[in-house]
Amino acid sequence: MQAHTVSTRVPEPAPESLSEPARDQIRLLLMQARHALATDPADAERCIAVAVRLLPQIDAATREPKVFAAPVIQRGGLAPWQVLRVKALVEARLTGRISSAEMAAEARLSPSHFSRAFRISFGDAPKAYVNRRRIARSKTMMLESGDSLAAIALACGLSDQAHFCRMFRRFEGVSPSVWRRLRGGASDAAEVESNWQMAAVG
Repeated sequence: MQAHTVSTRVPEPAPESLSEPARDQIRLLLMQARHALATDPADAERCIAVAVRLLPQIDAATREPKVFAAPVIQRGGLAPWQVLRVKALVEARLTGRISSAEMAAEARLSPSHFSRAFRISFGDAPKAYVNRRRIARSKTMMLESGDSLAAIALACGLSDQAHFCRMFRRFEGVSPSVWRRLRGGASDAAEVESNWQMAAVG
């Protein structure tokens, strides 16, 4: 009885329904059908019939990103597939050099077009984004490993130790050793950085 009462309030699917509302309606209808099977099979069948009529709307909505991918490029940004490929390239190459030309080639764009589109999609210039990812990886390594700062710098594609310290301070506001120590990292980090600075001065 209760299942029948609930089902009468389920609206017929509208042609303009969006993907997420359609999924929610289908989920509700199937739950109602399950509860109604034992007491009112006819009501369960009605719920399933409405859910089946909603399925094409989900199929159409899942195709929309492909249809509207081109306007994203026209507005100046990178297409979703380009964003994913560039991100994957950067993460795979953080231990070495990554040029803007290589990133542009991965996105199949000219370097000048790529630089403009990249800034719109990422909010940063390509070089700044790569540096940001290097710092993010160095932070993870400082927390999860006992490696020295020198080893971490090399693993993040930063061969110059003093440059790593300057870059980290620019992004985080503190030196790598202080950042690591405040978060319970290796206790000898301060000494390692001190040795770096002495070597850089010498």
